[in-house]
Amino acid sequence: MLMIRPGQRWSSTAEPELGLGTILRSDNRQADIVFTGCGELKRFTHAASPLVRVRFAVGDHITIDGRALEVEEVGETDGMLRYRCGGEWRLEGALDPEQASLPIDVRLPLNACDPSHLFDLRSAALAAAQLDQSGFEQLALDLLTHFGGRVAPLTPHRFLLDSRELSVPDFEQALPASLPCRFPSEHADDDGSTLLDAVHPLYAAARRAFLASGAGGASFMIDDSLPARSAVLQTVFGRDDGALTALAVDAKFNRLGSFQPNAQSLYRARHAVIDMKPYRRSLEAIYPNLLQAAREEAGQQDMRRLLALRLVVGSEFALFGKNGR
Repeated sequence: MLMIRPGQRWSSTAEPELGLGTILRSDNRQADIVFTGCGELKRFTHAASPLVRVRFAVGDHITIDGRALEVEEVGETDGMLRYRCGGEWRLEGALDPEQASLPIDVRLPLNACDPSHLFDLRSAALAAAQLDQSGFEQLALDLLTHFGGRVAPLTPHRFLLDSRELSVPDFEQALPASLPCRFPSEHADDDGSTLLDAVHPLYAAARRAFLASGAGGASFMIDDSLPARSAVLQTVFGRDDGALTALAVDAKFNRLGSFQPNAQSLYRARHAVIDMKPYRRSLEAIYPNLLQAAREEAGQQDMRRLLALRLVVGSEFALFGKNGR
């Protein structure tokens, strides 16, 4: 049974467009919830409820009275959440019904997902300081492509950047339409190219904007190479000091030392929009437990900030939670 209490904020997986709702009344069987953003009052039966609890974490951004605030601390008393922002505590009831970004673990059940390849891009951007030369080059090119830039290889470590459609917030340096760029390499001769490294303002601005956008925070993909009805939850957790850890947990809660979806499946999922309604029962059956297992594993390493997740499932995952299967 869901622990639903008046004043809590929930969202509906069946109608996520309603925004955040507030519980008005709840008993052992039903709950009334008002969605103030659209003025609708709905009644849900707990046994078949499509509701998902909305909990923000430290580092998340919330909107109150139209103002964006960063969560500095989270408290809970008698089932009610409190958020400290700018040194002031705010009750969860003060949250605006429309939030610019929802918590990562909430977005997946609400089908508010990003293209799957953005999980890899976000994971690499978060771990940029740990990448080797080839890894950094691939990340930089993917970031520029994400913001509309077009790149063409010239020689090893050197490429031509077409910046006519490049859109990188806070990058004020005017770029020519076509700009030869190169990465640091053993051949550091000045050939007239712009040196692009980790401290270059173009790369730094693109990485900062990408991480701040939340893109790649929650992804869902179908991997035909996985056994039927199987699932793997990939997560990236971090600490306030910037340390990171990547985890992969399978449907039997085994930690996988290294996991990467099938390359062909990942390519097909690059821009795919998956209707997750057929998978709802399966998600409800396994996703919370997978996430809890990942949280416990990360907690042992003092990695408590969930930064990104991707649920990778077999092609028959929709059958997982059905009776008699």
